[in-house]
Amino acid sequence: MEKQQAIDEQLRKYFPDLPSGPLDNYRKKASFDWRRMKLVYDSLNTIKLKHDVWSFMEGHPLFKHTEATRELDDERHITTKRMYTIYNEQFLRFEKIAEDPKAFQAESEALFMFDSSLAVKVSLTFRMFSNAIQGNGKGHHYHLIEDVEKAKIGGCFALTEVSHGSNAKGMRTTATYVPEKRQFVMHSADFEAAKCWVGSLGKCATHAIVYAMLISKGKNHGLHTFVVPIRDPKTLKPYPGVIVGDLGEKIGLNGVDNGFVMFNNYHLPKEAALDKLGGVNDAGDYETPFRDPNKRFGAALGILSGGRVHITSISTCYLQKAIVIAIRYSAVRKQFGPENAAEETPVLEYQQQQIRLLPYLAATYAMKIFSVWLSFTHINMAISNFMGDDKNAAARGIELHALSSAVKPLFGWTSRDGIQNCRESCGGHGYLKAAAIGDLRNDNDANCTYEGENSLLLQQSSNWLLNVWARRNTLTPDDSPLNSLQFLDNVDQLLKEKCSWKTVEDAVDPTNLIKTYKWLTAYMLKMTSEKVAALKSQGKDNFAAKNESQTFNAVTLSIVYGENYVLNHFYKSAVEYNDVNCRVVLLKLVSLYGAFLLEKHLATLYIGGYLSGQQGALVREGLVRACAAVTPDAVALADTLAPPDFCLKSVLGMADGEAYKHIQSSVMTYPGSMTRPEWWRDVVYWQSYAPSKL
Repeated sequence: MEKQQAIDEQLRKYFPDLPSGPLDNYRKKASFDWRRMKLVYDSLNTIKLKHDVWSFMEGHPLFKHTEATRELDDERHITTKRMYTIYNEQFLRFEKIAEDPKAFQAESEALFMFDSSLAVKVSLTFRMFSNAIQGNGKGHHYHLIEDVEKAKIGGCFALTEVSHGSNAKGMRTTATYVPEKRQFVMHSADFEAAKCWVGSLGKCATHAIVYAMLISKGKNHGLHTFVVPIRDPKTLKPYPGVIVGDLGEKIGLNGVDNGFVMFNNYHLPKEAALDKLGGVNDAGDYETPFRDPNKRFGAALGILSGGRVHITSISTCYLQKAIVIAIRYSAVRKQFGPENAAEETPVLEYQQQQIRLLPYLAATYAMKIFSVWLSFTHINMAISNFMGDDKNAAARGIELHALSSAVKPLFGWTSRDGIQNCRESCGGHGYLKAAAIGDLRNDNDANCTYEGENSLLLQQSSNWLLNVWARRNTLTPDDSPLNSLQFLDNVDQLLKEKCSWKTVEDAVDPTNLIKTYKWLTAYMLKMTSEKVAALKSQGKDNFAAKNESQTFNAVTLSIVYGENYVLNHFYKSAVEYNDVNCRVVLLKLVSLYGAFLLEKHLATLYIGGYLSGQQGALVREGLVRACAAVTPDAVALADTLAPPDFCLKSVLGMADGEAYKHIQSSVMTYPGSMTRPEWWRDVVYWQSYAPSKL
């Protein structure tokens, strides 16, 4: 009891009472403590870290918001200044990450909640660059880590090319080893071979992690990483042999200077190769510590998965902000109501508003809890890789690659659809830039294509799963260190089972949803495997068989595999949470999230013979009821997720609930809002430039 009181005091310190106002009625209905709910995904340590970052920003003049949209160069400029300012404070030193791996994701969230471009710039310029060197480099590379930690240099990550992105094996940037000079010659054959979409390269980066085909003694050894100087750190002018530029304005994230780079027989010392996992010796002969090439590839994949792991958190942050705005606004926006009612009804009470928003509220909690765990797991893997003490690193890396390749698309698409529902659920006012939802939608859009275009990325998961299915009867725990293959336990018996639901309550019971998803994942894997085998039996080669088994098979398999793992993790986290009132609400969210996911797969469940009769209707009725059950707690659940108002920066979603007052203030103080335009004569005397034909 004393320990809980101490925790509650700390929580109140960081989260004072919310301002009284139009949201009070819903807040009084809450059945749980909104502050305590934060600890289902946060700790007091991560809460303090975020609080420190936000307090610094709120008190610093560089982090003041402007009402009007900045010019592109001004946006790049202010984002870069903020990047160095926040990095200079060193809120997250390496020692802190080693002590608490969850701190990495917490600091990232703090930055994303304020400005996504700032967060991306910090991550690319310092963290991703440094991590790539730590994971792939050797001792003689570590001076670069020291330089980037002191911000003497700035990094970026150059993998994608103009004509090749997802197909890494088709990339055309080459690094040819010349043993006589102990040098690599890096070259781009033409513009199609240029590295592009490289964040922070357009204007700022001095060094790049470049992926190029390593060629030695006439043999192509495949993609390898090199750390390549791009610009002089003292002048920011590119070195001879480097052609570098900016891609220009984008749909969103315009504070990030995405760029392109080409190399014209650019000479690099042999030490430029990040060859911890494989490279050439002085004589040009290829060497690797891995006897099995697949293990070298698996270890490399584990390192590469960091980007996709990070994107799960990024997508979650965008949806998190949007759902807070939409739910708070839906609670204060009143329209219509029963005849003779004393006042209109909050739109949150309408069934159609609930079904548009509340499943995404549940999804946000599932995604939040999962993404924190995934980041924690990946950081621990990176530390173990650095220390060299993970004997099962290859299997862990391959499984993380498969899992992140499924969950990254799942989260990106869930956020895309959720944010759009939030936008529409806020009606016309949601279209205001000051509502902040439009920018979230545009910024999240990048998550659907970078670090692997979603539909193609899903093939990474399905390919691994198909390989696993072929040896399902000989699997050991070492094959699945992250336990994502649990659905294959007694799989032959599982696939013979039929659904036994008889009531709506059965259909949304978390344990029943978990069991159904286990069957669904196993069924989709079996069906996809049989589809590929059938195509091959018709004479199709492996490429054609894989290509013609994507729609309704492999793609669905990968999505269901990701959904199954996230749902299981959500349920486990809810059951284990120690606060009773919070646990009850979390299990309601598990029911809602599970029914929301499952409803999309009803056709497959019927085709597979698992469901029969009216059982699908039970799921739909259960979904509607689950929304209604969560509604009284919806505002408090949004309060748990909400960042400070100055980060949310939405006229519709402020903590005081005074949406109309904030809209009034915004539109009446917007620069030029109530002044006559300088071009007023072009309105009055329009015939001066368009002679009248009227």
